[in-house]
Amino acid sequence: MIGEEIEVLYEVDSTNEFLKRNYKSFHDGAIVVAIKQTAGKGRMGRTWYSPEGGLWYSVLFKPKVHISLHAYTKVFSVAIVEVLKKLKVKAYIKWPNDIYYDGKKLAGILSEAVSVNDRVVAIIVGIGINVNNDIPDDLKDIAISLKDILKKKVKITYILDAINKHAWNLLITYRNETESITKLWKKYLVPREGDKIKVNVDEQIAEGTVLKITEDTLYVDVGGKVIGVQSIHQVVE
Repeated sequence: MIGEEIEVLYEVDSTNEFLKRNYKSFHDGAIVVAIKQTAGKGRMGRTWYSPEGGLWYSVLFKPKVHISLHAYTKVFSVAIVEVLKKLKVKAYIKWPNDIYYDGKKLAGILSEAVSVNDRVVAIIVGIGINVNNDIPDDLKDIAISLKDILKKKVKITYILDAINKHAWNLLITYRNETESITKLWKKYLVPREGDKIKVNVDEQIAEGTVLKITEDTLYVDVGGKVIGVQSIHQVVE
């Protein structure tokens, strides 16, 4: 189960980093929740603004069989989107691991492995969701909170519990069915194969067509040349 063991910290640099340092002290499925983070982490080394009022937490797994990092990211991405759906919030997964609403970032996921002597001993899934936190003016064009969407505060413990329960059910269901969870992940994914997107090519913004999607690379046709990209500048409407 997820969340049978919970530690709540008022302030920490990053819940992922905390669990990396202390994974030996926790059981499989333990979660660490922070009221606020001073150095929240995003993909590709980016920082994640995470003040009081948001949901910032990490889940520790100590898998006995190999399950890829990408599978955990997909499971939690789907769990978040489907929990939000029950709240009438039509969110989607912006490739590969962010949750968006109306073109603005609502949540993000970062899965990391801890290895000892080339053996994975722990997997940590970090989740950050803008719930009741105020979005600074300089971020309002690119970020949004559940409070802003629903015009009211949301019970953070409800969101936490609902996501963890749903993620656990998905893990049990799709533990040995990588293709099935990938299909479900793609159902909520933007962009999709065939979509037009804008990407950075040689420090220039170029438009291309998505040919193939994998967990860490988008293969895009830009002017007849196929390139692999790790981030998207914009999805073309």
